[in-house]
Amino acid sequence: MDNDLDYDEIEKLIKAFVEKARQELNERWAKWPIDLSQRELYEVVGALLARQVTLARQLAECPQLWNGHIAPVLLRAMADVYISLAWVLEDPLDRSQKFVFYGLGQAKLQLEHRKAQIVDREPTPEEKRLLDASERWINSQRFTFLTEVNIGSWSGITIRQMAEEAKCIDFYNYVYTPFSACAHSMWHHVARYNLKQCNNPLHQYHQVPDDPEFPFDPYNLYLAAKYLEKTFSAFDKKFAVNITSPSAYDVLCDGLDNLFKEAKGTRENTTGSETA
Repeated sequence: MDNDLDYDEIEKLIKAFVEKARQELNERWAKWPIDLSQRELYEVVGALLARQVTLARQLAECPQLWNGHIAPVLLRAMADVYISLAWVLEDPLDRSQKFVFYGLGQAKLQLEHRKAQIVDREPTPEEKRLLDASERWINSQRFTFLTEVNIGSWSGITIRQMAEEAKCIDFYNYVYTPFSACAHSMWHHVARYNLKQCNNPLHQYHQVPDDPEFPFDPYNLYLAAKYLEKTFSAFDKKFAVNITSPSAYDVLCDGLDNLFKEAKGTRENTTGSETA
């Protein structure tokens, strides 16, 4: 992180990015003709677009998360959203229904697990309210006795196969897979980020636990904006939605460019004064 960057300007840029991202979402929803005979399609696609905005916003509004410890977890979630949406868009209605039915099945499974926890006693009033609310939510979409529980993947195939079918295998290889190392705390992440070399030569310089601090890096915010733009673009291409105003991605890129130019100018002016 460049110490010459103006933190007040970064805060303004974050606010502008978030406002624009939400505006983009609302513009697309307003321009997309709704056909209620295909309700699941609109709800699933709309939810995934909104989810991507939420993930980008949450990352943007928490600069302390712009580091190698946490940012990849959110960026991996954004990659998951993009691949899921891209796969759904290949056959929107059928795959949207699969997405919904799988989710309802998982909700039913969670409900049954909760019931099993208290099978030998009467539920407390709070537990009963929770169970009733969960069941009403499922029944509002599909009766629980008609809802099947699928313990496999919601799509019936692996995420890699989804990416291949949606023609975004490069995104899977270079985004989803690398960030999965952080999200799942795999060796090639924790060995780099949570170990350091012991200074005692008698210990053969083995690795010891470490919780290092990292400065926040705006590049992680740039990636979030890029994946949000990619998601919006996939939607626009599929449904022929035309948005002419500058995107949140454009707003962020222009803002970051100006910030770094100003920081460079400040640094050069300071260096010049010291030299003089």
